Amino acid sequence: MNWRTIVIIILLGMSCIDLISTYVYVRNYKQWQPEKPYNVIENNPLLVFLWNIFGLILGTIIGSVIILSLIYIVAKSAHPIVVGILFLFLCYALFNHYTNISLLKNLIIKYPSGHLPKII
Repeated sequence: MNWRTIVIIILLGMSCIDLISTYVYVRNYKQWQPEKPYNVIENNPLLVFLWNIFGLILGTIIGSVIILSLIYIVAKSAHPIVVGILFLFLCYALFNHYTNISLLKNLIIKYPSGHLPKII
C-alpha cells in the first residue's frame, strides 16, 4: 500500500465523519427550530440546494456521493500540497462540528421551546 492510498482512505474517512456530523447537526437544529431555512443553518451551498430540492435525507445522500467523489479525485491525483491543504480544511471542519454540536446542545437545553429571547 503506497502513501497515496493511505491518504485517500484517511480523507474519505474524515469526509464521511464530516458529512454525518453535518447531517446530525442540521437534523437536531431543524427539530429544535423547524422554521429555520437550511441556508441559515449550513454554509455549504451544494448541500443547502440539495436539501431544499430533495429533503434532508435524500439530499444528504446525493450530496455525499458528489462530495466523496470529489474528495477521491483530489486525493488521488492532486499535488501533495493540495492534499495537505484539504486535510487541514477537514480537520478544521471537524473541530467546528464538535464546537457547534456542543453549543447547539446547550442552546436546546437552555431554550427548549426554540424561541431565543430578543436582546434590546
